[in-house]
Amino acid sequence: MRQRFFPALLSLSLGVGGGVLGAGAVMWTRSDTPGPAYAAQTPHVQARAVSAQGEIIADLVEKVGPAVVNIDTVSRRTVVQQPMHPFFGFDPFGSQDPRSARPQTRTYEQKGVGSGFIIDPKGLVVTNDHVVSKATDLTVTLPDGRKFKGKVIGRDSASDLAVVKIEGKDLPFLKLANPDSIRVGQWVVAIGSPLGLKYSVTAGILSAVNREGIKNRVGFLQTDAPINPGNSGGPLMNLQGEVIGVNSAIIQNAQGIGFAVPVDTVSRVVPQLEAKGRVERAWLGVGLADLPDDRSRMFYPAEYGALIARIEPKSPADKAGLAEGDVVLALDDKKIEDSAALMRAVSAMDIGDKAKLKVNRRGQTKELTLTLGKMPEQISQAADESENQE
Repeated sequence: MRQRFFPALLSLSLGVGGGVLGAGAVMWTRSDTPGPAYAAQTPHVQARAVSAQGEIIADLVEKVGPAVVNIDTVSRRTVVQQPMHPFFGFDPFGSQDPRSARPQTRTYEQKGVGSGFIIDPKGLVVTNDHVVSKATDLTVTLPDGRKFKGKVIGRDSASDLAVVKIEGKDLPFLKLANPDSIRVGQWVVAIGSPLGLKYSVTAGILSAVNREGIKNRVGFLQTDAPINPGNSGGPLMNLQGEVIGVNSAIIQNAQGIGFAVPVDTVSRVVPQLEAKGRVERAWLGVGLADLPDDRSRMFYPAEYGALIARIEPKSPADKAGLAEGDVVLALDDKKIEDSAALMRAVSAMDIGDKAKLKVNRRGQTKELTLTLGKMPEQISQAADESENQE
């Protein structure tokens, strides 16, 4: 029998507040294959499924959108300029007006825009640290048009999170999701102000978790939901309207690659920022490195793990007997793949917690137990930079 093929094209374009969701699929079905009724119904079934997905997203946006805010920032800096005199302040002809040699003060102003979301009806707004870190004035605008002066009550550059306080009544708020419910491939929705376009909505899937290379202490969520400058600080949500992350970073000139601070980091950091204005981190007291490439593995018998490159004197690691060259294989029976994994694991623990380490020392496996200390302030500041420290 002669075979015939028919294309069935399914496409959907959904625009909400400037955000665009596009989903397309092409199916080819053989006319002489068994089950023609099923083949004929498949496009309609899929169309109904996609339509239902769109309704879910629309209902979600209607429900949670009022709690997503726009943050306008103003950064001012004052510069004192000393006028230059052709004779270095001395005029042999006596014609220089002495007032012209006085320092001049100039104020420069820079405006920015970001996003955020309310997590408590008493007016706590979560956003990114890089949105508000240099701001001298903040204006928080709700979708209903209400505007509030915002005050930064806590910042943490290591996690790129900040908490802003506003004073208002009947404030909507969002709930945080259970971190254990996050799955790669699930649908996600982002709301924010990309490129200043307030309250734009985009959707996509969760592409990956624990992405490294953005910030040392955060394993980021990766999504293909379009995120642009101005989305920073806005929520990344599941289809139940719960926050699974805070949109934070993009790769320049990349399409469909955006990053969000995961909700487990948010749930640890935000209460400390609210209570203390800063984060006090548990401290192991080591400098870390990844294992070298395979050509040098003869010197490091471990196939995976976090390499101890330095031990801080009198630190918990020093007191427990860790040594330079040790390779941490596990923490509390959880496998440690590399230095970033150890940093995340320690960051998830509290000061005073007991930690059981499994290490490889020159080919021999050892187990050590230590009590995590409080990271000293000067080390905490250095750890916010690029060097791996715990």
